[in-house]
Amino acid sequence: MENKGVRDFSLRYDILRGQIKYAEARAVGPAAISMDIRRKIKQVFTGDLVLPNQMERLSDRLRPVLILNGVEYPLGQFLLTTTRQIREGGRCFYRCEGYDLCFLAQRTRVEKRPFFPAGERYTDRIQALLQQCGIQSAIVEDSDEIFATDREDWEIGTTVLDIVNNLLDEINYQSLWFDAAGNARIGPVWEPSVNHIRHRYGPGQENGYALVKEAYEREDDLFNVCNVFVVQCENPDRKEMMQAVSVNDDPASALSVLRQGRVMAPPVKLDNIASQSALQRYADLLRWRSMAAQEITVIHTALNPVHQCGDILALEGDLAPGVYEETGWAMELAPGGLMEHTLRRILYR
Repeated sequence: MENKGVRDFSLRYDILRGQIKYAEARAVGPAAISMDIRRKIKQVFTGDLVLPNQMERLSDRLRPVLILNGVEYPLGQFLLTTTRQIREGGRCFYRCEGYDLCFLAQRTRVEKRPFFPAGERYTDRIQALLQQCGIQSAIVEDSDEIFATDREDWEIGTTVLDIVNNLLDEINYQSLWFDAAGNARIGPVWEPSVNHIRHRYGPGQENGYALVKEAYEREDDLFNVCNVFVVQCENPDRKEMMQAVSVNDDPASALSVLRQGRVMAPPVKLDNIASQSALQRYADLLRWRSMAAQEITVIHTALNPVHQCGDILALEGDLAPGVYEETGWAMELAPGGLMEHTLRRILYR
């Protein structure tokens, strides 16, 4: 979407029951939504709201909707886990905190050790686990990876979110996240590169969003630079230990073995993995992430409601040009509110 001229701005807070809107909440103060890919529950809502009396907080969902120039953009669905009633200046409202629908998988714990038979597809089992938590809407990129052995790894009381994320990690998929429409998203981790850019920012940007502040903050951390990555998987149910090695030998990379010599990272030991090819992709992801984790940049833009989890974006212009992985963002839900983006620069592009 573009950022041209004055924008007609408004907000609405829908209350959903069974995916059907039946009421609205009313904002009486500031509100915000933040995303951080490092959190188990990726998105958090905070805000001061007047809630409908009939709302059932443990099951009904809050759906903030941003309306720009007459176009509606849902901003996710949240369960309000914490509310504090406040009476102030003749008004009575709730100070709310809510989490995206990962919360449903976080609060659900297995009551017996789950058993996954050899030959079952990972993505089929993950969908079944989500359905047990009441998560019925999911967009899934199916994987052909199957369980190589019978699995009974998780103790009673383990959260379904932990099990799902363990399984996703074994097939090199992103940890569980939800999109703006409230769908669970199950898909592979993509190499952060110019081929996957979703947004562009820069001064006078014609095909994207302009930077609101012609400034940025940047932090460089080169303390733990490595360029050789070894991953091992040793499991008593397998005949032998599996190992994969990934080396940064890109001559364009400042961190490569050609420019820094071989600097090996501590070996990573996994309890389980889907296959040898999945193990190699795991090692390659460590290499890719090492190239993207050294420079942290923070920028501010106008509100852009189409950002998702871990998008790849480009900064253009004189300040900080490059390709970045978005590790977090925060939206100030108010007229004139800003969006803060936390970015990791991709150093090898």
